[in-house]
Amino acid sequence: MPEENASAAMADGATTTGQTTEQKTAEGTAMEGGATGTNLLAEAKAEDGGQKTEDGKQKTEDGERKTEEKKGEEKAEDKKPEPKAPEEYAEFTVPEGTTLDEQTATEFKGLAKELDLTQEQAQKLLDFGGGKLRAQIEAPYKLWAETQAKWQAEVKADPEIGGTKFEQSIKDAAQVFVPGESNPFVKSDAEAKSLREALNMTGAGNNPAIVKFFVKIGTLLKEPGPLSGGPVKDSADTLLAKMYPTMTEANK
Repeated sequence: MPEENASAAMADGATTTGQTTEQKTAEGTAMEGGATGTNLLAEAKAEDGGQKTEDGKQKTEDGERKTEEKKGEEKAEDKKPEPKAPEEYAEFTVPEGTTLDEQTATEFKGLAKELDLTQEQAQKLLDFGGGKLRAQIEAPYKLWAETQAKWQAEVKADPEIGGTKFEQSIKDAAQVFVPGESNPFVKSDAEAKSLREALNMTGAGNNPAIVKFFVKIGTLLKEPGPLSGGPVKDSADTLLAKMYPTMTEANK
């Protein structure tokens, strides 16, 4: 029995020893696994470090590029373009129908110099501006002339004072311009002259309503009574020329 027990004990010991070895092997495997995990973590850190290195490299490259761009801009600023404007401009050709006084010419040259325009470019600008200015200046005069012609045509075609009555209507209207004590509207040649000038300057002497009014007043002046004026001895053409010089010129 003791021998058997001893053998059994030895067997148990062997078994225990075997288990211990297996446990050690398992622990070694676990440690290897742990080592493998540590390596992965280390590799992960190594990858992060690599990314940071790449980021740093990219930032360095960006910084160098910005530095080069800044240098390029500084060089471009240092290198100013050659001025196109001449040292002194020659006399410009003024557009037809316009004038350019000395002060305005000096101011225009200063503006052209500031804009760095060549002689040709400045001349083109002057031609363009002068043409536009001339058109704007002439526009109201053109409208005025067209209006005068329109009014004259309406007076001559008016059924009350125009047509076959036109010549007599002008004679009647001319009575207003005959000064005298019996004329309450015009007392002197100076007043008659001022009235004609006002009608001509404004163009009102061609307005149908004004002409009709003067015809009516003139008709009253030539009738017997307190409003009667002196007789008009001028011909119809002469009266027309005195009262409506613009109308006479238009009919020539």
